[in-house]
Amino acid sequence: MRQLENGGLLNLYKPVGLTSMSVVKKTRKILGQKVGHTGTLDPFARGVMLLCWGKATRLTSLFQALPKTYLARLRFGIATDTYDVTGQIESFDFRPLSLRELETALSRFKGKIIQQIPPFSARKLQGEPLYKKARRGERIPELTKEVSIYQLELIDFKEGVFAEAEILVECSSGTYIRALANDLGRVTGRGAYLASLLRERVGNFSVKDSIDVSSQTLTADYLMAHSLSPDKALYWISDLHLGEKEALRFINGNPVAPVFSSPGMYKIYHDERFLGLGEVFEGTLRPEIVLKDKLL
Repeated sequence: MRQLENGGLLNLYKPVGLTSMSVVKKTRKILGQKVGHTGTLDPFARGVMLLCWGKATRLTSLFQALPKTYLARLRFGIATDTYDVTGQIESFDFRPLSLRELETALSRFKGKIIQQIPPFSARKLQGEPLYKKARRGERIPELTKEVSIYQLELIDFKEGVFAEAEILVECSSGTYIRALANDLGRVTGRGAYLASLLRERVGNFSVKDSIDVSSQTLTADYLMAHSLSPDKALYWISDLHLGEKEALRFINGNPVAPVFSSPGMYKIYHDERFLGLGEVFEGTLRPEIVLKDKLL
């Protein structure tokens, strides 16, 4: 399959109970190729998980940066140490929560916000994931990051004691939905944790188009047939076509000038063959990721 000579991208559905690494390992075993994920999902979460295989693994950081859309169910009145359903209960609050209180709290978390990174997370500190330190009972320093919440919509709400809410969250890459649940619990004064999580979209890749990785009938031919070539998967990046002389300079890692295109990142082609990615700056094209070592 010539269109997949650079590897490909798979839109997989990870069910509850599987780790992200187990999904990677299963796909790697089926394909017999190098495989890398573009963003993990906790074992209790489900939904879209994008995997790159073959040469396309060099492009994983580009897919990691795509915005995410989640459907999250929160339970109020209970706080856990992990901020989710898998943790140990730390506190109870039996006061009812009203719709008005929740809507007021939600309004505080739209746009750019500062999140505290959960102590039970894969974020590394001194070369070790935070969750390992937390499990040993070590004190975790407060670590924060800026994220963006583009959309925060209340889908369903059951008010009262131990109120439950279902929210739709469209956010920037790296947003912790567990931390958002915990923050909403803090702002409402009741405590809250993330009861369930569905990743509905990563960029334009939707859960309705995903392949269930738990299927026992997956084969290499099937996965390859349902893979997107890297250039097709990079739908948001514009094309730039080069002549033979310029294309040879590009695949050898040399800058190409002059280039009469607007500044920015481009997918580079020669005779309809995808060569890699380059960035145009001040009329010069500089290779960023070269996937081809020859033009033929």
